[in-house]
Amino acid sequence: MRLNKKILSGLLCCLAAPGGAHEDIFSLSLEELSQVSVSIATGTPKSLASVPAGASVVTSEEIAAMGAQTLEEILETIPGVHVSRGSFQYAPRYFIRGIVSTYNPQTLMLVNGVPMTSLFLGDRGERIPNQYSLPVKTIERVEVIRGPGSALYGADAFAGVINVITKSADDIDGTQISSSWGSFDTGRASLLQSHKTGEFKSAISIGFATTKGDDNAIIESDFQSVLDPSLPTPVSFAPGAAQTSSQLYDLRFDTQWRDLQWRASWMRARDTGTGQGINDALDPDGRFIHTRGTTDLTWRNADWVDNWEFEAQLSYLYGAFENPGGTYLFPPGADFGNGVFPDGVIAHPALEEEHVRANISALWSGWESHRVRIGAGYHWGDVFETHDLTNYTSLALLAPRPNFVDVSDTPDVFQPEESRRSHYVFAQDEWQFAQRWELTTGVRFDEYSDVGDTVNPRMALVWATTNALTSKLIYGEAFRAPAFFELYATNNPVAQGNPDLVPESLKSLELAFDWRPDDEWTLALNLYDWRISDYIDFVADPGQSTYTAQNAGKIVGQGVETEVRQQVNARLQWLMNYSYQRTRDRDTEMPLGFAPSHEVYSRVTWEFAPRWLLTPQVTWVGERKRGAGDSRDPLEGYTSVDLTLRKRWHDGIELALIGSNIFNADIREPSRGPGPGAPTAPLQYDLPQQGRFLALEFSSPW
Repeated sequence: MRLNKKILSGLLCCLAAPGGAHEDIFSLSLEELSQVSVSIATGTPKSLASVPAGASVVTSEEIAAMGAQTLEEILETIPGVHVSRGSFQYAPRYFIRGIVSTYNPQTLMLVNGVPMTSLFLGDRGERIPNQYSLPVKTIERVEVIRGPGSALYGADAFAGVINVITKSADDIDGTQISSSWGSFDTGRASLLQSHKTGEFKSAISIGFATTKGDDNAIIESDFQSVLDPSLPTPVSFAPGAAQTSSQLYDLRFDTQWRDLQWRASWMRARDTGTGQGINDALDPDGRFIHTRGTTDLTWRNADWVDNWEFEAQLSYLYGAFENPGGTYLFPPGADFGNGVFPDGVIAHPALEEEHVRANISALWSGWESHRVRIGAGYHWGDVFETHDLTNYTSLALLAPRPNFVDVSDTPDVFQPEESRRSHYVFAQDEWQFAQRWELTTGVRFDEYSDVGDTVNPRMALVWATTNALTSKLIYGEAFRAPAFFELYATNNPVAQGNPDLVPESLKSLELAFDWRPDDEWTLALNLYDWRISDYIDFVADPGQSTYTAQNAGKIVGQGVETEVRQQVNARLQWLMNYSYQRTRDRDTEMPLGFAPSHEVYSRVTWEFAPRWLLTPQVTWVGERKRGAGDSRDPLEGYTSVDLTLRKRWHDGIELALIGSNIFNADIREPSRGPGPGAPTAPLQYDLPQQGRFLALEFSSPW
């Protein structure tokens, strides 16, 4: 987006309108942040200093101050978390403590405590594409556990747990509207409204986002480029832009009455581009439609029985994607020796799945030094519809068909229909056995209908070493059941499933320190070591062009995370965090790759005049090493600078000028390495990310 001088001058005159007396309206002080309770680690609200885990929280005040436009921008500010966009449709992958794989199923994503996990890929609900999966304006706070959480959350709480808490009626004052417009024809709009009558409270949020994507994010060479030298005429669409267009519609309800809370959401993303192409071959025309619907009913009661608190929840999740116009696996003119594809190798994949979860837990606090939580639950998931139309025979032949053929319910479909059932029980004890000592122990048993059972313990010893220093020793285990794509994918151009997979497991040990010498400083340090057995990833098949899911061995990792914050004065606050991680195959010592070994994030929040806020941010990401079999040099690091200028008036109107990557750094995320016998990687020059982005945002009560 370009702003001419007249528009910019007018904007600055508007922003320069006089404000009132100083108020801390944009961000919380360090004293206020220390009082923010986090319940993600144990289910019991605790302060960040005393929570028995490597935990972080980002509040709505911080989100507004930094001008974050997406959930991914929020997560990138947390130590030990790196957001990489790539794989299917440039969807974001959340790498925590260097634990990576092709589709990133090792991070559990919750929204208001309800898992968003899909059966298909094992990640966050059908790979909601690009960066438009949840409107930022509806987020009240984001809680993150770095490290395993299976003792409380079960499968997929492997590398870490992210819980996005949306705004309820208590967080919304009347009606609020917001809109923005920026680079790449990117627009966003939202409406939040609350209503309170007696004991009844309700909130509604409506969100919309659209973008054409950055057409300067050029893929110089793709998979077809590697094949083109064998053809009379090159047919690759490369060089060409990664396709990151999208339109998102999001609707959410939240109602509360006495002990009951009911939430529902509906999201539909349409016109979503295929990124670098679903087979690493550019597809400028293919578009997907993604749909996700959720509803959950929660009952909480702390007065029914003395010393007992109860919670029960029933939830339903529906997810689907479709590709009505077809997508290129290879472009028009592709030739694999069995005939030329004049229209390209084309598929029309579609999938629907649903989940039902029921759980109940009870907290006993009748003992002076113990808080005991017990619980049980059930999950049923079903991939109940898979459809595909193709103009090719099986992948082994890749010969053209004279017409499109519906391969649904045949061995040639990309994913067979399957279902899974599981149930669990858990127990957790929080024991304050001395004045400054608390021991949290927990264990959970899970049983699956298709991959067996597992037991995962957890222990955390928290010592209030001094009035200012808290020390923690944390041990945890975790597991992840294979996703259906990993188990059952058949005639798929990207990868093949393996029904003989066993769940991967992890053991982790962590030492953490939290030092708060006064109300002006906080310093945190986490040291960790983890070991993965039966690690699952897609491995290149010898002599073939395909990849098959395998239990690829044992992976080890160590690292350090540190963060410092200072409240310089009532108007100025800064923070900086640094993360280091080293992950590798235990037997070969080869790096796991993809995630950066070093990462630094820094932010200053400065209210330089009454109701004016300036927030510069700097993110430095170090080089990314290549995985086994990839002889390319490590991918160079980058530095990205963001800047937000925000003004608020007395009546609550806000205007913000937001800039991301303002110096237009060449940011790239790693692509997968070469297949067996291939001379080069399908995307030799990796995955270009969004360049400079500028937006003007308006918010107001209504």
